[in-house]
Amino acid sequence: MKLKKSMMENGIRYNKGKVKWSLVPFSALEGMVKVLEFGAEKYSIHNWKKGLPYTEVCESLMRHLFSFLEGEDIDNESGLHHKDHILANALFLSWLIENKPELDNRDVENNLSNKPVLYEHGK
Repeated sequence: MKLKKSMMENGIRYNKGKVKWSLVPFSALEGMVKVLEFGAEKYSIHNWKKGLPYTEVCESLMRHLFSFLEGEDIDNESGLHHKDHILANALFLSWLIENKPELDNRDVENNLSNKPVLYEHGK
């Protein structure tokens, strides 16, 4: 099909610096949405937006990650893939960091990664 000259001209858009949503493979997020649906039924819609301590979200993410790394694909409770639970927990954490900074309960005072480590030769 040949386009008429008037149909070949594109409109002008000023999109420089704007988020390129076309880079997201939305089909890869479908399982995460199923996890959100499972959570909405189990707890309530957007229950997680009420707020969860950061470490609780991280612990859930880690449990799913470790189960996956140990060769388990499907979560026993939900019947959904662990990768999708990992994505959901990462989404929760990202949203909470942006919207609920008061729930940051990481132990930063005792976290060795925040302190300089001095190494002595031979030890």
